[in-house]
Amino acid sequence: MSCIIINDASALIDLKKGELLHVLGALPFRWIVPLPIREEEMLSFSGQDWATLEAAGFEIFDLPPDMVGEAFAVRRAFPRLSANDCFCLVSAVGYKNAVLLTGDAELRSVAQARDVEVHGVLWILDHLCASQACDVAILRRALTIWSTDPAVRLPQREITIRQGRLS
Repeated sequence: MSCIIINDASALIDLKKGELLHVLGALPFRWIVPLPIREEEMLSFSGQDWATLEAAGFEIFDLPPDMVGEAFAVRRAFPRLSANDCFCLVSAVGYKNAVLLTGDAELRSVAQARDVEVHGVLWILDHLCASQACDVAILRRALTIWSTDPAVRLPQREITIRQGRLS
């Protein structure tokens, strides 16, 4: 059984910026995007971007009413989270043993407090590297893009470590 990855917008945006969308399907993961994330936060993604993700096996998850209610309860308890953050969190809880992929520090903190496994895009890059799912030049380019983009908030030290490994 493959690992289930619940994707937050921040992670998907960083993966797109890093030009990695086309290689994600090489990983043995089941990729899930909650519908509100796709409809409300991913407006910068083109039809081609979504076609690439669908070809990689990405699935859109429409939360049932009980999970929507649970998400709003989480939102009341943690007002610093957006509604869409809460949709990702309850999706990760709903898919037993799912991994939440996010770059959002507050969401990461709340998820970990609820015993949800959480990782960011560097974890995905590590998996791409370990599985030799793509050429190393693609991974090096992603790290360079991330390290020079002020909107990407990845730890520079971790990027530098990976750049050294991939040299």
